[in-house]
Amino acid sequence: MSTPRQLWLLLAVFAGMATLEIALAARQSLWGDEVFSLAIATGHSLEHPAAAAKPALGDFVEPVRPVQPEQLQRYLEHDHPVASPARVLRAVWLSDTSPPFYYLLLYGWTFVFGTSDFILRFFSVVWSLACFPLFASIARRVAGRDAVLPACILFAVSPLTIYFSNEARMYSLLLFCVLVTAWVSLRLHERGGGLGLHALWIVASAAGFLTHYFFLFPWAAMVAFLILRPGLFRRSHLFVSVFLIGLAILPWYLFLPGSVGNWRVTGGWLHVRPGEYSRVRAARNQFVQFFSAGGSGLWPLSKWPARSGLLLAAIIMMTMAWRLRWRMFDGERLFVWLWFVAACIAPSLMDVLQHTYAANNPRYALAALPAAYLLAGIALSCMPVALRWTMLVLVAFAWAPLLTKIYRQHFRNSQPVCELGHVLQSTAQASDVILVHSIPSGVLAVARYTSAPLEIASWVQQLGTRRVPDSLPAIIGGRKRVLFVKTHLLGEPLPEEEWLRAHAQLVAEKHLEKIYLLEFRPLEAETF
Repeated sequence: MSTPRQLWLLLAVFAGMATLEIALAARQSLWGDEVFSLAIATGHSLEHPAAAAKPALGDFVEPVRPVQPEQLQRYLEHDHPVASPARVLRAVWLSDTSPPFYYLLLYGWTFVFGTSDFILRFFSVVWSLACFPLFASIARRVAGRDAVLPACILFAVSPLTIYFSNEARMYSLLLFCVLVTAWVSLRLHERGGGLGLHALWIVASAAGFLTHYFFLFPWAAMVAFLILRPGLFRRSHLFVSVFLIGLAILPWYLFLPGSVGNWRVTGGWLHVRPGEYSRVRAARNQFVQFFSAGGSGLWPLSKWPARSGLLLAAIIMMTMAWRLRWRMFDGERLFVWLWFVAACIAPSLMDVLQHTYAANNPRYALAALPAAYLLAGIALSCMPVALRWTMLVLVAFAWAPLLTKIYRQHFRNSQPVCELGHVLQSTAQASDVILVHSIPSGVLAVARYTSAPLEIASWVQQLGTRRVPDSLPAIIGGRKRVLFVKTHLLGEPLPEEEWLRAHAQLVAEKHLEKIYLLEFRPLEAETF
């Protein structure tokens, strides 16, 4: 129903979005969580107790002695013969607190295309790009033709969209499931639907529930809208569809209590209070992060871009409130508001119930991202054309410093493991040992960007397989230097560092963002 000119403009926006996302996919190295995704998708559990490990099933086992990186890199590759999808399900059940759908799809993707950094990232980019036509169609339905292009531009160039489109995690897939469910919900509301449309709503909803547990919140908002304003979608059909969704996801959710109860290496990380944390500020950021360049907490940034983005968003939303007044909650606009609010409050609600700090992580409210830009599109469509495009240009200028920062960095989450690998390859020798104090995915991330003849030893404090000083002779005995790497610490003690500082000479120390590299030599002898 769009004009040919608008279709060409939308195609140009989509092409720009694809260029930005694909270009970024080729620039940045993986960080610990993305390495974790690859390990699970290839059938390797990482977070289980040491005593429960089954090497024959690909479980991570901490080597007694230092090993060459290739031995650790095998946890990030498909076995020969290739593991079955059942083993991927087992790895998810043991190691992760997310559902398995993303990992099963990534299993098939990496089996066909390989396990390189770009291929892993491109899987997320594909789902992000698939969101665009759905988003444009929803914008046309809820806001009218004038809102489509502004909303799509915001969605395409948003720093959060670009950033998470390149995260080798399930967030792009989650957005896709949310958008499919929203699109079908609106179609059912407007026109009713036959068996095919009902089946699509059930499949999309089930896929969302099996991708991320926070899918519940936007989905519940959509269901609430369809109950309050069913339109041509009969409530009886809605309740039957909800029942069938429950049956579809029941096989996994029956096992969920056992999975949640499993001990994991990083099981308590959401209970660790971040520094300078404020629940009020964290809850606020869940709402404003989509417009404030600095409100997400993902990157350091000066205050003026963040404040200018917030100011522009305030002007845009106030214009909508002034022009539409209570009509901004009419019809399908209420659908978007319910979706936005429900997805934004989800992390804070979890924190209240579980005494966690989930609201400190912007990704847990990411399902609200499309709704945020749909609301902005509605607001911009209320403005005169010249003012509308002026506001869009100003928002782009506010976001430009952050987009520049994203593209200049060759790493994310302050974990430059690829840069660490270059440092180790240029400074370490075969007579040295690289001792990595981290969680298993952190150890594998270091190993991924390191190669022979260097040897790596892991020290995963949570596993309890290492003791000071009993474990040290097998690790550092006969070595001329110990290159001690600390990353992804999660507040655990470092007994081996304390021993090295007391019984060896610290000759160099280097900080690479959140990665620390310390060089130790023997006090008197040539080797340890």
